[in-house]
Amino acid sequence: MSIISSSRRGFLGFALLPCLTLAAAGPVHYGFSAHANFPAADLDKDLNGKVGLGGSFQVPIEISERMIVRPRIDLDVFPVSERDRPNSTFRDRVDLGSVGIGADFLYSFSGRNDQGVYGLGGVGLQRWLQTRSSRDTDGYHSWSNDDTVRNRTSPWLAVGVGYQFTPVVGLEARAVGSEYNALLNGTSGTRTAVVTQLALTCRW
Repeated sequence: MSIISSSRRGFLGFALLPCLTLAAAGPVHYGFSAHANFPAADLDKDLNGKVGLGGSFQVPIEISERMIVRPRIDLDVFPVSERDRPNSTFRDRVDLGSVGIGADFLYSFSGRNDQGVYGLGGVGLQRWLQTRSSRDTDGYHSWSNDDTVRNRTSPWLAVGVGYQFTPVVGLEARAVGSEYNALLNGTSGTRTAVVTQLALTCRW
């Protein structure tokens, strides 16, 4: 736990560093993205292919005419996952979301950061948050929370491509890979999450 806490504090410090050292770096911008999350791998099976939503706060730092370092904080939510418990009248439900922190590295193929096509790679940490509940379908029963904790902190890796239409507005496709704990009873162990994010990005 101490290693995880130290890593999270380190990434947070890295993300906030540009705000404290504006004069020491190249042009520093602030921005955000709103994105749709299309699940793949184990996450797609656990969510039955349902699409999630998310957003991020970003601090793009221009380190050259072609390159940007972009610290980011992400918040993502996914649709509620429900299924019947085998050989039982109970139904299980999971509310799933995540909070992430890290940085992307952008390279402009057009030779300028304010317009054109760019590629990206990223790395960071992601905290998966699960709220589990169940109810008896034999008659009317409300959902009862399960105290089982399956939250998990995992590294994430990202690759993607985007297009900057203006110095402010862009579109981006970004694939993010991470790991989470199994959602429902009947499955166990580590599961693989691959999420394709289609994002509208803004910076100023």
